[in-house]
Amino acid sequence: MFSMIITLHLLGVIVWVGGMFFAHMALRPAAIEVLEPPQRLPLMKRTLDRFFPWVWVSIGLILASGYGILIGILGANAGIHVHIMHSIALIMVALFCYIYFLPYRQMGQALQAGDLPQAGVQLMAIRRIIGINLILGLVTTIIGAAKPF
Repeated sequence: MFSMIITLHLLGVIVWVGGMFFAHMALRPAAIEVLEPPQRLPLMKRTLDRFFPWVWVSIGLILASGYGILIGILGANAGIHVHIMHSIALIMVALFCYIYFLPYRQMGQALQAGDLPQAGVQLMAIRRIIGINLILGLVTTIIGAAKPF
């Protein structure tokens, strides 16, 4: 049972953190090099349209399996590293919710209205917060790998 829960947990982390790494470190710089804002902004919006549902699934997997590990398996034996990972995960979820419900939606509205400068402002906000979440996700991964259960 433990190996199944860990596998689900890791799959959620791989999809979310790996997707952020790809978007932040590969897709965005390539899009900037090749496309002008009128083409780049819709590309990034469409990419987020496809990625964000997977983030919601990942969040569900990470939280459900994480609480399964914390409450159902480790209980009072959970080390401080588990509580640190839990805290960071909750911060990451809060940051994602902020992105999803504010700048991401505002970016879509701006694109529909043809307001490219405003869409660019919102994409910049999304990019900054994804950068923070990426760092938090990588730090959490390092903590989890360095301090096994």
